[in-house]
Amino acid sequence: GMEVAHRYVPVGDSVVGGDWYDIVPLSGGRAALIVGDAMGHGPEAAAVMVQLRTAAHTLADLELPPEEVLRRLDRMAAGITAAPFATCIYTVIDPSRGQCVAAQAGHLPPVLVQPNGAVRMLYLPPGLPLGLGAESFQATEISLPRGATLALYTDGLVESRTRTLDRGMAALRDALSSGLAGPGAALGKVCDVVTRDLRDHGEDDITLVLARIRP
Repeated sequence: GMEVAHRYVPVGDSVVGGDWYDIVPLSGGRAALIVGDAMGHGPEAAAVMVQLRTAAHTLADLELPPEEVLRRLDRMAAGITAAPFATCIYTVIDPSRGQCVAAQAGHLPPVLVQPNGAVRMLYLPPGLPLGLGAESFQATEISLPRGATLALYTDGLVESRTRTLDRGMAALRDALSSGLAGPGAALGKVCDVVTRDLRDHGEDDITLVLARIRP
């Protein structure tokens, strides 16, 4: 009941980043989609990323609510000595009900693209990054009509030293609207075009995940 495409673009051939994503099948035809970003670059960020990604996958298998998954990841990250903070968005999509439940930990908001190309930023309760021990995460229900596409991404796609966050978000909305306006647009091709057009000087690694409810 759902199509998914994803792209990861490393910051450079010899630089390790902290981005991760995961797609975990759940009972009842649902799926957990997760995107996270351990701040910084290098082995330390990569080590934290691996631990958080593994833990998030395990917690997803337990089918815990999104806000509880983030609470447990937050406690785990707070216990990693000298670890960088990390942002994360955790969503559970139910194609049969046309519904998504999402919770954020300091992450950028998801984007919802309607079948006609209309785009809306979903400003959910932002939460605080993982590792602060705040455990203040809230889940929000989102309606996903048939043919609609949900976009999850990391800040490397929309922000750099030469582009403000507002400009980057506007560019992302325009790129997704243009790429997904036509019926049956191939998600993989849209991922390629968006990551290529928005990548700016290779300052940070980039992750983009698109999930579409089948018409």
